[in-house]
Amino acid sequence: MKKLITLVLALVMVMSLAACGGQKETTPAASGNGEYQPPKNVNLIVPYAAGGAMDLGARLVAKHASKYTTANLVVTNMAGASGTTAPAEVLKYAADGTYIVAMNPSPTYVPTPDKPLTYDYLTDFARVAIIMEDQRTIVVPKDNGKYTTLEEFVAYAKDHPGEVTVGCSGSMNDAYLTPYLFAKKAGIDIKVVSYDGSAEAKADMLGGHISALSGSYSEILPLMQEDKIIVLCTAGTERFEGLKDVPTLTEKGYDVVFSTCRGYTMKAGTDPACIKYWSDVIAKICADPDFLAEAENMGFPIKYMDSATSDALAQKLMTNYKEIFAEIYK
Repeated sequence: MKKLITLVLALVMVMSLAACGGQKETTPAASGNGEYQPPKNVNLIVPYAAGGAMDLGARLVAKHASKYTTANLVVTNMAGASGTTAPAEVLKYAADGTYIVAMNPSPTYVPTPDKPLTYDYLTDFARVAIIMEDQRTIVVPKDNGKYTTLEEFVAYAKDHPGEVTVGCSGSMNDAYLTPYLFAKKAGIDIKVVSYDGSAEAKADMLGGHISALSGSYSEILPLMQEDKIIVLCTAGTERFEGLKDVPTLTEKGYDVVFSTCRGYTMKAGTDPACIKYWSDVIAKICADPDFLAEAENMGFPIKYMDSATSDALAQKLMTNYKEIFAEIYK
């Protein structure tokens, strides 16, 4: 009897193994027609706190994505270390198409002596798409009673060294470097204060805890519409369409040029078919009339770039940022 039971068990195991061997593994990339199929849920990671331009843009993309993909984009905020924590966390997971990171080619991702990084933006991540080129600005509360123009701001800062504070989202990124380099060029002593998101920085400026804000156009637009701020300058190469009465830093004699190209990446090694899939989905979103209308109302200057174009721009921008930091830390 004992031998019979052993024999039956052995036969069951053989049959089970044979059945398993005859089944094909199902992956997100497998489909009947050979085209890439995304997993049911895809995590869209935002490296900053809720309420900022990066967060609002990601949520707008996720809102309209359901028209063009079967995947459910789940937006998750993972703030910390001025935007550098989230990418490191995502790299702990497999490159299987389940994570997308809202991650710009930015000075944030250039390692410095006081900001070492465990990853390389260009080699550890693959560019999926860029969706907008956001203008950088420096703004102050309308009722500050001290300055209404850039010239008055500079004059006040010179008369009150160390008193003026400028808040921004993140550290050593476009938002940080705009006032930092401007102060160097203008010969003024100001303090740049880093926040984990622009929402907190805006609240502190309006509350009188900081003097000014270095923010993107999309971040300051609601404050403009509420007539709560004065825009002192932009950091573009020429005057921005939405702020034609506002001078650039360059035209005022300060050679400081920055804009923020907001986009998305995935872990390097992700299936190229997956990268192309999401690049194409985002292209459709960026051409969607409803999406464009909402983006305009939110102050998002949509400018779509596909994966290859985004990567070429990232290579160029990151090289420029490295040169800037080499000069700062020499």
